Amino acid sequence: MPNSDQPRHSENLQHRGYPDSQLKVLRAFERRWEKKGKVPFDSVVMDGMGPFSRGKIWSYLWDLGAEVQEVGDAHAPDLLVVGQEKVEMENIERLLKRRQGKELRICSQEMLLAWAMTGVDPNKRPQTADTFIDEHPVLLEIVDLLDGKWPGTEAIPSHGNGEGDFSRPDTSPLKHLGYSVGQNGETSAVRRKALRKAFTTKRDSLPGEYSSEYIEEWGPAESGARLKRIADHIASTCRNFRKRPGNYDLAVEQWEADLRWLKEKYYNPLTYGFAWPETA
Repeated sequence: MPNSDQPRHSENLQHRGYPDSQLKVLRAFERRWEKKGKVPFDSVVMDGMGPFSRGKIWSYLWDLGAEVQEVGDAHAPDLLVVGQEKVEMENIERLLKRRQGKELRICSQEMLLAWAMTGVDPNKRPQTADTFIDEHPVLLEIVDLLDGKWPGTEAIPSHGNGEGDFSRPDTSPLKHLGYSVGQNGETSAVRRKALRKAFTTKRDSLPGEYSSEYIEEWGPAESGARLKRIADHIASTCRNFRKRPGNYDLAVEQWEADLRWLKEKYYNPLTYGFAWPETA
């Protein structure tokens, strides 16, 4: 682990061609960690770019003394840093599978720099983490991969069949029950029939092959936990697709309409005690 005796190479940043504005920002972050005497991670994996180029963040972390690697090369990294674009999600998914049940911090470039500047990991503050996630297309995809969860400071959650597979939206119980949106999706009547089944079907009768941990999260039939799980799944998928390139206007419109229907038909905040999820 780097410590305060290890030299910091701000002059190297100059040589690597940082604009003055970016250099000043990075040096401000670096000084915060200098005061603590060390950076809070040893091994970092990176993918994607934005707002900084990947190379600039890579070389900055390298100067701090962290070991930095490509996502596919590292065995047990402490930290994953992602940019806003040009991310290979297949590599990210494989990493998350390898780290199921094990700790891995996940940060956007913005989260990493906020962490350095304040000395506080945004992952330790759920509301702060949510703010970063909601504005970041890649973090939203990671939440999607983790089926609506964000690991924060906990271990990467396990999902799927217990053999490292993630339970993706297209294989959720909703999908198995016939719920589908978009140009090739179902009519509102068919979708709402599927949603009724999802709400009323006993947990051990929900279709699909999933781990007991995953199905446990769906709660008993006709419970607040079940309704929240359904609503969160639809809302998080809707938020994710809003950020993606391409025309998903019809799918978003149908997700939002179905959430309104679910809320009107089943939701009572006094009974269920959770806030209805947002789609934007």
